[in-house]
Amino acid sequence: MFHRISLILLVGFMIFHLSMTKLSFANIISKNSLVNIEALNLPKEDIINIDEELGQNIIVGIPYTFLDSFTESILRMIKPAGIVLYQRNFDSFEQIKDLINQLQTISKEESKCPYFIMLDEEPDGANRMGLLKNIFTLGNPNWAKIERDIVKLSKIGINVELAPLADFPFVPNSFISKRLKLESKEDLIAFNKTFISLLNKYNICATLKHFPGLGLISDDPHYKFIQNVSNKDMIDQSISIFQYGIESGASFVMTCHVIYDALDPNNPATFSSYIVTDNLRNKLGFEGMVVTDDLSDMPLSIQGLDLVDAGIQSLKAGHNLIMFSHNLPRTKEIVEGILLEASKDKELLKIIKSNYIKVTSFKNRYLIKNE
Repeated sequence: MFHRISLILLVGFMIFHLSMTKLSFANIISKNSLVNIEALNLPKEDIINIDEELGQNIIVGIPYTFLDSFTESILRMIKPAGIVLYQRNFDSFEQIKDLINQLQTISKEESKCPYFIMLDEEPDGANRMGLLKNIFTLGNPNWAKIERDIVKLSKIGINVELAPLADFPFVPNSFISKRLKLESKEDLIAFNKTFISLLNKYNICATLKHFPGLGLISDDPHYKFIQNVSNKDMIDQSISIFQYGIESGASFVMTCHVIYDALDPNNPATFSSYIVTDNLRNKLGFEGMVVTDDLSDMPLSIQGLDLVDAGIQSLKAGHNLIMFSHNLPRTKEIVEGILLEASKDKELLKIIKSNYIKVTSFKNRYLIKNE
């Protein structure tokens, strides 16, 4: 009996030890013999560092209002580029500021640069902390209140605001109308210009979303996979709002999971290099960070798409950052899967390393200098 108990304890310890082993490409190579290092024609130190480089391609979410040891251990393994915060993470402004400080300490210890701390706090739209609400009560934006709330975001440590919306509702009964209080495309362009300027004033990066526009559809793609059949002229009008936002100084653009037949009938924007690279990057000249909408609980995954493949396709489409904002242990598995694929896919490996340079350079330019 004693020997049986001892064996059970030993097996349990080994499983725990393996589950907490530091995630690294070098470990994966040695344990699974997935790649011949010489065949990749890269310096060995580059291969060993690929886990940290991949981390700077990833945005994750965390589960609680506090930082538990298990969450911390996964963050130290993944070394993500940033954290997206939700209402589940918020109890008070003092609490969230302390949590963000703890997160930034981890990031600087592991990656020598800060996290992107992201938050959806849309003006009179989606929100997590109750800010930027009731700002259109008299029809026009209350810029004094908006600026006060932006100052609060800055003081607690938010450095990426997942706003403003550039999704003008071109079609009748668009679901996005509930999140947008402006009556015309021109009003939206003017509002976004001032809003972006205020965010930049307080060292918060603005994010235009959801490229090339959710105002072209009736149903919410968070709950239903949508293939859009809008004509090219309407899509071009939607894209022009993003163009104005980019010219106004937005440094992030978020894409969406909708198929736009007039642009790419075979892929949602998330996976479309034609939409992300040819249009957003090349045609609009956007040089900032391109981030996916959340991949972890969207209809893409409901329809059975493998999330490792979803992340890879998103990177190959031209995104700098792929977002998995729910279920952190599952995110760790997805990151491990992408690492395994990178060991066999030179194109993917090149993209990961290129994004690492772009993301860390962006942080050095926009975040570190403002600390």
